Amino acid sequence: MMTRKMMILLGLAAALAAGCGDDSSTPDSGPADTGVPTDGGGTDSGSMMVDLPALQTGTVDPDHSNLIDPSTAMPADFSCVGTNTAPAGGDAVDFNLVIKEFNDGNTFEGLHVKFWSDNTPDNSAWDAATDYSTNVDGKIAVSAPAGAWYAYRVFPQDGPTPSLEIVGSLQTSEPAPTAPTDRDGNSVSRATLNLIPTVFGFRQSAGTALIAGRVEDCAGHKTYGATMQVVRADGTVVMEGDTNPEPHYRYFDGGDFPLAGQQWSHVDGLFAAANIPAATDGESIFVRIVGRTTAAGDLQVIGCEPLPIHPDTASIVNVVPLRSDGPTCPAL
Repeated sequence: MMTRKMMILLGLAAALAAGCGDDSSTPDSGPADTGVPTDGGGTDSGSMMVDLPALQTGTVDPDHSNLIDPSTAMPADFSCVGTNTAPAGGDAVDFNLVIKEFNDGNTFEGLHVKFWSDNTPDNSAWDAATDYSTNVDGKIAVSAPAGAWYAYRVFPQDGPTPSLEIVGSLQTSEPAPTAPTDRDGNSVSRATLNLIPTVFGFRQSAGTALIAGRVEDCAGHKTYGATMQVVRADGTVVMEGDTNPEPHYRYFDGGDFPLAGQQWSHVDGLFAAANIPAATDGESIFVRIVGRTTAAGDLQVIGCEPLPIHPDTASIVNVVPLRSDGPTCPAL
């Protein structure tokens, strides 16, 4: 289930790209070296890596918020890389998915939602005969195997004000409850997309996708020291640009806020990418996570999950260690 911190992540990921217009001549106000080159779409993913630390878990250094507290740092557990599997799930459980606007928590009646109990979202249109509309409390009644992953998509809905206009969102790999209950889901308003429009000094490129998520180790701990890459099915890495409309990758500072100088995931494990072009509506890309299991170790792919992206939509995935039952991920 998405936590409050993940909700903040999505909002700020959206804010990365919020704004008006596309000034292609205006450079990004972030650091010159974000760990992702600006060559506009090459495939040399090796050159994308900064000098990453060892993957760790822990808390924020109280004196240096952009660092991990050395007294709490422990090696992250990636011993299951390559042998990890998705949760199998048990008997079907009925539960309510409550779709809330994640910034203000408001619910909306009549939102169109698709739900995939097997965590395999597709690009099909919403169908009144088979899909869902939220009730007056923002709920849909669904069923999924207990503990297994599910996915859902909330479709755009017009509204009279930005706060009442819902834009698209999609989330995958959410664990189903093991007993009947209410589970929160997320919608995103136009007003939320306009939060903190100058936080990084670049603007949304219309028709592009937003991606957000978190890195977890084998024990489910949020992981410090990893970098994300968006990779297309043909192995092409989506490179970072240095002008407003181009792709941008960002990490957070362990305190719910994005930090332009943070070059890898912090103790919250959070990452975000904005202005990612969607080659087709519903294109399935890979969110590939790279890191070092030891300080002197080689860079390796530690996680890789497929994720559909749609223009002007936020897509969310938590990336677990590389799965034996997962997709065939493009190698470094």
